Amino acid sequence: MSLSFLVGLMDGLGLAMFIPLLQLVDSGGVYNTTADSTGNMHYFIELLNSIGLSLNLFTVLMLILFFFTFKAVFKFIESYYNVILATFFVKKVRFEAVESITNLNYRHFIKLDSGMIQNSLSSEVDKVQGAYKNYSSAMQSMIFVAVYVSLAFLTNPQFAVLVVIGGALSNLVYNRIYKKTKETSKKITQSNHTYHGLMLQQIHNYKYLRATGQIGKYNQKIKKTIIDLVNRNRKIGFFNSILASTKEPLSIFVVVVVILIQTTYFNTPLGPIILSLLFFYRSLNQIIVFQNFWNSFLNNSGSLWSYKEFISDLKKNRVEYNSGFDIKSIESIELKNVDFSYGDKKLLSNINLSIPKNKTIAFVGPSGSGKTTLSNIISGLLSVQNGNLLINGKDLSKSNIQQFQSRIGYITQEPVIFNDTLFNNVTFWAEKTNENLKRFMESLQKASLSEFFENLDLAEDTPLGNNGVMVSGGQKQRIAIARELYKSVDLLVLDEATSALDSSTEKEIQNYFEELSGSYTILVIAHRLSTIKNADVIYLLKDGIIENKGDFFELQEKSSEFRKMVELQDFSSIES
Repeated sequence: MSLSFLVGLMDGLGLAMFIPLLQLVDSGGVYNTTADSTGNMHYFIELLNSIGLSLNLFTVLMLILFFFTFKAVFKFIESYYNVILATFFVKKVRFEAVESITNLNYRHFIKLDSGMIQNSLSSEVDKVQGAYKNYSSAMQSMIFVAVYVSLAFLTNPQFAVLVVIGGALSNLVYNRIYKKTKETSKKITQSNHTYHGLMLQQIHNYKYLRATGQIGKYNQKIKKTIIDLVNRNRKIGFFNSILASTKEPLSIFVVVVVILIQTTYFNTPLGPIILSLLFFYRSLNQIIVFQNFWNSFLNNSGSLWSYKEFISDLKKNRVEYNSGFDIKSIESIELKNVDFSYGDKKLLSNINLSIPKNKTIAFVGPSGSGKTTLSNIISGLLSVQNGNLLINGKDLSKSNIQQFQSRIGYITQEPVIFNDTLFNNVTFWAEKTNENLKRFMESLQKASLSEFFENLDLAEDTPLGNNGVMVSGGQKQRIAIARELYKSVDLLVLDEATSALDSSTEKEIQNYFEELSGSYTILVIAHRLSTIKNADVIYLLKDGIIENKGDFFELQEKSSEFRKMVELQDFSSIES
């Protein structure tokens, strides 16, 4: 703002020198020092004379050059410093967004609309940056306006007052347009959230929509949202067009009326009016610039409002993951009297269990029995509402959750594969040093991927495609396993890890997990009982409670329900 003030001041003083220049040219090089020629700016002329700068053609031209040169210097500094501020702002906003998502409570995350998240963290962030730039430019324009109006007041206060009154009256015309623009901008942001959500769902559910012939109907829903967006953007465009086309004529109308009043009723000399008019012409241009930037800011105000609400909501639901007692390794896990509910629905009740180091523990039970919820609690995704989750004998809520989770390997029925190379997927973008390459190769070997690797033309730099489209289901699962082994984890969580595989691949992967038994603490959630027949302890859950526990054969003896599950999956061949 200070730099903008200096730019405006240098420009104004440079303009003020044109009146003496015109007089010098008109009088043959002799300057007339009468006050009427420059109005109250004659004090500035007297100041120049007092420091030994008598006004002649050469000094006036040098002063004009001096002022406009320093205007350029200040303008460069102002412009580049504004770039520094803008890039700092961009970094700050994007860092804030990343940190807010990173530290978000998982329980709150699963309630959020995916379209709103996608829109807020991509296009809405870009619009917030646009809002910042427009707001910044609008404020700079107002600084220029303040400088020029002040100089106009110094030159001819009467003329300046009349123009300001006229300008204020003309601005009332546009207030309703500004209000409408702001309201429409909010509606555009909401429509953008809806549009992004629909597009994400179309991509995610494309196979179903295409196979069932419903994609046409779904597209009609998307097109309706697009039409709403188009109509609202046209509405804002209509308001912008009114502003762009009428600002200058209205401003000139105000100036013409004021000049007629000054010369007709107040007999004001033209000299001060012309100098004031130069200042006002500059200020009117800046007012137009301000209003254009301000309206552009209002165009993005809905995004700004939405983003602030979104980030505020994320911050209210943040978790301090990286503080508390250090967890260097996972030696034991124990749940004591744990309850968990979603709203009024109780999902877990009075859960008591322990998971010793390097043992394989399994959770089984019908859908909705609480297996996944219990797994999410043990993984630190969901916090205990009643009772305690103890890691190495200490409450996880008072421990460093980030350290704890870094010791966990998590493998689901849909393995996470990033659209990147094999090396980056396994090492999680580690630097390609000799040591890391050695660990990478060891992880592939442990995950039985050595033969697969040897057949790759690009070796570790082989791209895997979007969601691992370039590799088979079994290879994706092994790559996910290799990643967890590369991390040197203590606890492996297998959430239906083989249920999406064909029988032969499932058998192969299952045999591999059994080979890992005893080397890692393994937590298995399974519907297929073949995957848990060698587990050390199996917990049978029903309606959020632990009904029974034991190894595979003990549980058949203890629980008629588990025995029925075994019979339904035809396990007669393994009972011997």
